[in-house]
Amino acid sequence: MKRPVIRVSFTTRPSGRRRHALGGSAREVREVEPLRPGDPAEIGGYPVLARLGAGGMGQVYLGISAGKRHVALKMIHDGLDAPDALARFRREVATAERVRSRYAASMVAAGLSVPPYWLATEHVPGPTLRQAVERHGPLPPSLCLSLLAALTRGLAEIHGQGVQHRDLKPGNVILAPDGPKLIDFGIARGSDQTQITRTGAWAGTPGYVAPEVIREQDQSFAADVFSLAGTVAFAATGRPPFGRGPVEALLHRTLTGDIDVAGVEPRLASLIRMCAEKDPRRRVQLPRLLELTADAVPPAADPAYRAVAGTGEHLPRDRAEAVTMGLAPAAPRRSRLLLPILAAGGVGAVAVAVALVVQYAPFGNRANGGTPSHQAGAHSSTPSGAGAGGSGTPPSATTPANGVPPDDFLVQALDDHFQNVKWQGPDKPCSPTSRTEPGAPDGLQTSAPRSTSEVKAGGTTTLSARFKYERPSPYYVAAQVRQPASMTGSDSDGVVTSGPKLLPTDGTYADFTFPSDFKRKKPAELVKGDYTVIWLHVRPNGDAYYLGCDGFTVG
Repeated sequence: MKRPVIRVSFTTRPSGRRRHALGGSAREVREVEPLRPGDPAEIGGYPVLARLGAGGMGQVYLGISAGKRHVALKMIHDGLDAPDALARFRREVATAERVRSRYAASMVAAGLSVPPYWLATEHVPGPTLRQAVERHGPLPPSLCLSLLAALTRGLAEIHGQGVQHRDLKPGNVILAPDGPKLIDFGIARGSDQTQITRTGAWAGTPGYVAPEVIREQDQSFAADVFSLAGTVAFAATGRPPFGRGPVEALLHRTLTGDIDVAGVEPRLASLIRMCAEKDPRRRVQLPRLLELTADAVPPAADPAYRAVAGTGEHLPRDRAEAVTMGLAPAAPRRSRLLLPILAAGGVGAVAVAVALVVQYAPFGNRANGGTPSHQAGAHSSTPSGAGAGGSGTPPSATTPANGVPPDDFLVQALDDHFQNVKWQGPDKPCSPTSRTEPGAPDGLQTSAPRSTSEVKAGGTTTLSARFKYERPSPYYVAAQVRQPASMTGSDSDGVVTSGPKLLPTDGTYADFTFPSDFKRKKPAELVKGDYTVIWLHVRPNGDAYYLGCDGFTVG
């Protein structure tokens, strides 16, 4: 008899991490990361100094202009050359180009003629509003009023240019030294631009998206005002404006419940409620909101703002300093063996050099013969840290030409909550909520046993995942299993990870057998207790990102 399973479905959307984000990026990223093998040394003539994170469609790098101005370089992902993906990226560039506001990150340049396609925007120093609240707690009422006034002016300016942001939230507000700036125009749209989002889908972040967008996909400037309400409510309370929980619960509260302003100073609470009216026709308009907040102090003049916006971040001023800081690799030295040969000149020298390269090339990288270094579905053989949250050794290979990710992938934890994500039981969400991969397909469904009688200690079980609505191809997934506390000890950290498997494109599930598909120094085994299953998307370059969580109990 086939075991019963419950299919858990949820939509992936970004939430936050303490790193750096800029206009055109979909991640909150404030700290630079070292470059990895395969990363470019320059993009569009801009030297690349470090990584800043990943957007919905591309990797974001820190670059430097000829005038020593730091820029954010977003380069579209390999393989995202489908017409709709290119259309989205071109629209993002067009939107960034038309936005001119002191309250928004400005565009610097773009390359759209030949791949790889890229977009450069100014680098905005400072934490996101989300990060500031997470570090310092709820902000003072006077500062929240100042932020409301400044963001209102920012929205009024970009709306005046015919652009709707469509994803205003705490993670998309940078607290720059001279005042807050709106970032991430990746899903923004001008009033004269055509709709690209497929029918039945809407753009935005649950908990901040307006009710009319959820119900009717009615995107208008008024929807940004609703998102502004949630953003300022979060700053004032430190709580999500419509609570926590599954996406479905957030959407239901957005449609039927009241925004959370419990304990907020009365005047500020009243302004937030005016922005959060369910009916967009009754929602306060920006000109009126500017009048109601006219007495607010400019944020940069407020000592409380300077206390939370201050940044001691030191960025490299050129590629050489990036190398010194350990952010960029040093230029490879020419082989001492080849130099005398090449100095001899002539065809014979070249022939000998080529023979030496072939003779001493890594066996797994040969074009013909031998065992390829990356195989789909193979078991991971890296230390447990490499697959357990980004603490292992980065993959040593560049992105393979065949698009198959390496077995020794590295999990890129997008926030500080990732390591603590834990399954809470059947019909309950995993907690705490962690950031999922930006731009991930919608409708992830997972399968795991739901009864303690279905799987016993010493036995096996099957874990499965698929996307219900989309058919991404090629798309590799892996599972990380966090075992009961009894499995944590001197010879095990209680975490085991599978190798990546190619997701079927016909809507069927990718299956992983536990424990046989999960290999470590000490073989995994089923014992009594609760297991958490973390689902990951493994990219061809060896980066793996969190997609969702599930779990099961062994009786």
